[in-house]
Amino acid sequence: MSEQNIKNRASLIHRLMSLDRLHHACVDKSINSLGFDLHRTQHMTLMYLSKVGGAASQKQIADKFNVSPAAIATLLKQLEAKGYVERRQDSADTRRNLVQVTKKGLEIVEKSHEKFTEVDVGMTKGLTDDELLSLEKIIEKMTANMREYAEKNGVEVR
Repeated sequence: MSEQNIKNRASLIHRLMSLDRLHHACVDKSINSLGFDLHRTQHMTLMYLSKVGGAASQKQIADKFNVSPAAIATLLKQLEAKGYVERRQDSADTRRNLVQVTKKGLEIVEKSHEKFTEVDVGMTKGLTDDELLSLEKIIEKMTANMREYAEKNGVEVR
């Protein structure tokens, strides 16, 4: 591989990472414009609970975000105080707490999805269906390559 080819690849990767940071900043700004009193991790927790059907154990949430159960307990206490989640004992295993997103929490999730769509449509404006399909295939290949590289090099990927 030529030195120029290596530089071009590195430049592309840096541009992808910059695009990711820009997208992230735009999503954050858009979500914050809704006026929710949430920080990123609280918001991500509500989104996760919605995605898994509205309820999960505290351990599942801690594992998903790779944080300690104590950190999740604190986060959930904050969300519970705001009325966004409820904790209840699992009827199948009384040692386990289930966290359920409330109607108020689901309203945040719904409004957030609208903002995500708005940002994503803005980002992909002007791309044809064929270009989007090609981009999707390229990203799938790159993801598979990175997973293979990670596995070969002992990198844990969630």
